[in-house]
Amino acid sequence: MPTEDERPTSPNEPTEPAPKNDPFAFSSELRLNITEGVEFITNRLILGQNITLDLFGGKTSQIPEAINVDLIAESGIQTSIAELLPKLPRQSIDQIIASNPQAYFLEYAAPVLKLGGRIYINATKRNPFGKLPNAETREQLGLIVVQENAPLDTRFTNQKFSRETPRNDGTLEIPLSSLKTTILEKIK
Repeated sequence: MPTEDERPTSPNEPTEPAPKNDPFAFSSELRLNITEGVEFITNRLILGQNITLDLFGGKTSQIPEAINVDLIAESGIQTSIAELLPKLPRQSIDQIIASNPQAYFLEYAAPVLKLGGRIYINATKRNPFGKLPNAETREQLGLIVVQENAPLDTRFTNQKFSRETPRNDGTLEIPLSSLKTTILEKIK
């Protein structure tokens, strides 16, 4: 198995390997259970590191520096959002990315987001979990809409998006042109 220094990099991977002396640097080969995941994030917070969570990231996050959270994670924290997020300190996470969300998550994500932190939701118009709650609910969660249903943010255009069930033609891949990015910001 190649070492971290020998692994080829792709446009979706950080170009610098994680420092060898940083026990809290995230490795793309690391799979954690919920207890280990909470400890890992807490230790990074103690060190003053910024935290980006990739909710529903699949087997491996496609977002450099993000911590994948998914039930099927082979790299990241293998658990549900509903189990992990309530265990994290309030207002501790810098940004949250939810690409092609597969469950309701805002009520879990909003409390852990730092003031000024952002949630990026990348979804198709048919995805019910990509829809925003009403204004009253957003107010209760302390979230404002920065952008709604804009073309896919350029930072996500190198990702591959897929659906769980194939289309009529048998394809699983979702064309980038059918994805929209909504951005929410934590204000209270």
